[in-house]
Amino acid sequence: MMQSFGIWIALLFAAMCGLGSNIGALAQDGPEVDSTYWEYNWETDCTVIDASPPEGPGAYAQLLCPGPGDLHLMLSDDDGRISLDYAKHPQFGPWESFQTFNDVARTVEWRGQRLNGDMVPFATIHRWFVGAGEQQRQFLVVNSVAHAPDAESCMVGYIDASSTPDANKMARRVADKIALGFRCGEDRPRAYGWVDPTTPRTIRAGH
Repeated sequence: MMQSFGIWIALLFAAMCGLGSNIGALAQDGPEVDSTYWEYNWETDCTVIDASPPEGPGAYAQLLCPGPGDLHLMLSDDDGRISLDYAKHPQFGPWESFQTFNDVARTVEWRGQRLNGDMVPFATIHRWFVGAGEQQRQFLVVNSVAHAPDAESCMVGYIDASSTPDANKMARRVADKIALGFRCGEDRPRAYGWVDPTTPRTIRAGH
């Protein structure tokens, strides 16, 4: 068991080193990459698209919120689990979340390229709170941003912010290197940084 875990960590470290070297090339060759931060009040900044009756069993809600430029944030809350989409067209995609109960912070980092002076986001970095009580852990989840009508927004990767040094820097590397080429529904989001047998896995509808 310990030997297998050691091999796992070694492979992860090698992948992280490759990620770091590749992002250097991206930053030199591509347009300027930058971030813009949006803080949301879910109650006042968003429109309720659908919701369960207050007296009904189980809580369910879908919110449509503004984003930079003509982009949107779409939040689904179902039985204490969140699913998020970030896209130009206000279409909710397949359900994606963690298996255990979770919640999200109100601040979103939109990661994008500056083209002709305008910020064009291609990824988001959003802090999640996964688990409950003393078992709760914080993760930085990287999502792609969908611009075409038939494109999906989906989870690209996630970093254990409770245990990974410089978790924010690593999240930006994952966003910059992987988000644009990530194939939603085909590629599986990976955990980066500190990973152990208790690291939660993401779930996606139909998978």
